[in-house]
Amino acid sequence: MENKRSNAREIIEEISNFLDRFSLKTNKLETKDLIRFIEDKWAEADDGKYEIHYACIIIGRMLTEYSSVKDFANLMRWLEMNDKHANSRKHPAYINNYYKGGYCLRCGEEQEALKYLLLCYDENPEYIYTRGRDCIEFFNKHSGKPVVELPEEEEKDDDNYAEQIELKEWKSFFKEDMNGFYFVLGGDMPVKRMSPNHKKGLEYIISNQSEILQSILSELLKQYPSMQNHYGYTESEKQDFMPDVTDIEGFADLLSPIVIYILSVYHDKFPYIGYMFSCSWDGEHGLGVMTFKDRIIEIGGADSSFSDWIARKDLQQQKKQAKQHKN
Repeated sequence: MENKRSNAREIIEEISNFLDRFSLKTNKLETKDLIRFIEDKWAEADDGKYEIHYACIIIGRMLTEYSSVKDFANLMRWLEMNDKHANSRKHPAYINNYYKGGYCLRCGEEQEALKYLLLCYDENPEYIYTRGRDCIEFFNKHSGKPVVELPEEEEKDDDNYAEQIELKEWKSFFKEDMNGFYFVLGGDMPVKRMSPNHKKGLEYIISNQSEILQSILSELLKQYPSMQNHYGYTESEKQDFMPDVTDIEGFADLLSPIVIYILSVYHDKFPYIGYMFSCSWDGEHGLGVMTFKDRIIEIGGADSSFSDWIARKDLQQQKKQAKQHKN
């Protein structure tokens, strides 16, 4: 008698593709649609799903969704499914109990949270105190165990100077409902304060936001067909993730600005500037653009937006050309 072939891998792949589409700017579905789809597909898959790594990510997504809406019954149901997964079976009991306690706490079920955290503590008294501050403070307050004093929270001392700026023309183009876009100084070479040259770059961005965006998207439009060939989406996938684009307006639903990097690499006392975007066709690597004023130097993955190496290579070329022209 032949063994029945597992359907788990195909169904987990369906859920993965659905999650990718759900994250697109063009998505019109709601969270309830996401939950319904995953619940239905998960029920279709046989127990082979508990051996697939990505299934663990799906479980985590459902735990997050149910804890955020305080749906304790469904949270517990998915925690039980999490226990069946190969990843959980490898963990000692105290780790799984801590995991359950943390989700119960997020769901607002403090009594259940304390029960699991106590189970974790009984097996490994030190583990809780290596984890999240919220759980530690909750445990200290309610467990009746000896209180472990937490160090004072230190103020974040980021290596990079970062602030938000509002680029109204960018917000209008990308239809972004946000306060502004972050800009960061330094790129590969972190700095903590603005130099006069950095300020020149920031002023240029604000004063020329339309021209900069036009330059970036016009160059992207030229390179886009070869990028489509590189990514090689099937026809059914292409329409969602990398559809044909005939003008720069077509990128409005495919890109979202994330960070602008004002580098500490200068040409004639003006900084190189990089722009990082999330993009529909590459959720992992994103899109990065390195510029000098409105000249596009390179379009590539997100790292192209903060690479000092790209900027310094271009700077050398510009100096070489200027020297040749002078001679």
